[in-house]
Amino acid sequence: MNIGNGSVTGKSKRLGIPDDARPLLLPIARRVFWWGEPEEWLDDAIRFAAQVMTYGNWEDTATVWKVLGDDLLRKVLEFPPPGVFDIKSWTYWHVRYGLPIPPLPERKIGDV
Repeated sequence: MNIGNGSVTGKSKRLGIPDDARPLLLPIARRVFWWGEPEEWLDDAIRFAAQVMTYGNWEDTATVWKVLGDDLLRKVLEFPPPGVFDIKSWTYWHVRYGLPIPPLPERKIGDV
């Protein structure tokens, strides 16, 4: 299953996790989001994948890659949610995909 080909343009549209992938990804959401309801985080595939790319363990990351695909992970780097990535994860994923490493996305007043 690969959902990375959906249309996402910054904040204008959320791309949700497909229903048939949710049972597999829900335990990961419980581990990487320690606030809120894990089910709700699956409604935003970009935010969910960014959280896994930063805080997930190897198994979490491999599962998300297998289920959601490279296209989505690249899309996360194209439209990163501010305040999620740390410098180590940000650098790793850009190197992994052979992309130049831009500055970390920053939160601005009003982004909250």
